[in-house]
Amino acid sequence: MRQKITYEQIKPLVQYVEIASDMVQCHFHCPVKSKKIVAITRFSKFTDNVSPKAIHFGSRFKCSALLNLKKYFGTYEAPATPQENEFLKENAIVHAFGKISERFIYSDEHKHFVYRF
Repeated sequence: MRQKITYEQIKPLVQYVEIASDMVQCHFHCPVKSKKIVAITRFSKFTDNVSPKAIHFGSRFKCSALLNLKKYFGTYEAPATPQENEFLKENAIVHAFGKISERFIYSDEHKHFVYRF
């Protein structure tokens, strides 16, 4: 059974994170073995925000009207706060690390994951 990976366990490995549109590219660097690995995941897996596929004016008008109705009747969800955005970013980083986690092993000595090979 695999252990659940937490952001705190991989935080020392996170060297660089780039979010471009829906893609999250994470660069992980093992300071012990000086090895760098890149993993990519989709940010939309961690948000409920779906961009409307409205192209022409009629669709945009309909989306705008629906949004105003949702605001009026109280079903509108406000945009995420910075804390929520940070939480979603951390989840995306953990998910990306999960894709390459078989290359790492948790080190009790270092209190984080270390490159296995």
